[in-house]
Amino acid sequence: MKSIRTQDAVGQILLHDLVRIVIGEVKDTPFRRGHVITEEDIPKLLDLGKEHVFVMEPEDEGFLHEEDVARALYHMAGGENMHDGPMAQGKIEAIADVDGLFKVDVDRLYAINSIGELTIVTRFNNTPVKAGDKLAGMRCIPLLLEEQQVEAAKKIANGEPLLHVKPFVRKTMGIVTTGSEVFEGRIKDAFTPIIEERCAEFGVTKVAHEIVTDNTDDIVAAIDKVKAAGADIIFCTGGMSVDPDDLTPGAIKRYADRVVTYGLPVLPGSMVCIAYCADGTPILGVPGGVLFSKPTAFDEIVPRLIADDEITKEDCIAMGHGGFLG
Repeated sequence: MKSIRTQDAVGQILLHDLVRIVIGEVKDTPFRRGHVITEEDIPKLLDLGKEHVFVMEPEDEGFLHEEDVARALYHMAGGENMHDGPMAQGKIEAIADVDGLFKVDVDRLYAINSIGELTIVTRFNNTPVKAGDKLAGMRCIPLLLEEQQVEAAKKIANGEPLLHVKPFVRKTMGIVTTGSEVFEGRIKDAFTPIIEERCAEFGVTKVAHEIVTDNTDDIVAAIDKVKAAGADIIFCTGGMSVDPDDLTPGAIKRYADRVVTYGLPVLPGSMVCIAYCADGTPILGVPGGVLFSKPTAFDEIVPRLIADDEITKEDCIAMGHGGFLG
């Protein structure tokens, strides 16, 4: 690209957006890429501190403009249930179309960001988002970028988006409250209103609630009953500690098709049990920490279950990094 004195730039085409910033008052873009400079523009450009402007040269063949790079990066990265926002100052942002769970292919993101001077910047993988939320931004660092960097990124993307949003699809829940002290009315069930409140933001409503004594057969029967009532996610509360008379984990194991984990490297709330029924319905044994703290392991796991994002043992192990929630 070539630098031209602003006073000599009448008739030239601007190569990039020019930003005006007045601290505490305004940040805008009075001149956009592609604007043809007029005589009247000269004092305004000088007021912006632009004593020179830049235009393309024949020697720039093989380079891509920052806006073209941003568009290319979005088309590589952007997946289901999102759209691209307007181009602004060489940057495009990805915006959620639905409420759901934001998913990022972290390994490929790292690989693309390792190429050179192009960047895809995202929220954390497995972040709950709402429609309209900004998810990621794409841009390159220089005004012009070697096209070969973009081609290298395309090879890594390989036609598969790096980002997508999984909608929250599980909308009904059943709660099984265990504990003779609750069953007999000696104490109030404190778990249910908390679970209802924390799930409401994801559009989940309670369709069944059973309160049972500390008896494995009764707990198993209650799980079956709330599932039959139409619950597509099941929460079991009480009896989740290591005490010998806490029977809920064993009851979940007996009823479920498979148990992913009992215990999670997340604090507070590590005494959580994650299991699945044969038809994929998740069962979550809820630890007592939910009563006293937020966030807990519950808040890390539940959005994934509601989005029907299957959790593996490997996922659970990986949660130890960043799992100390305070």
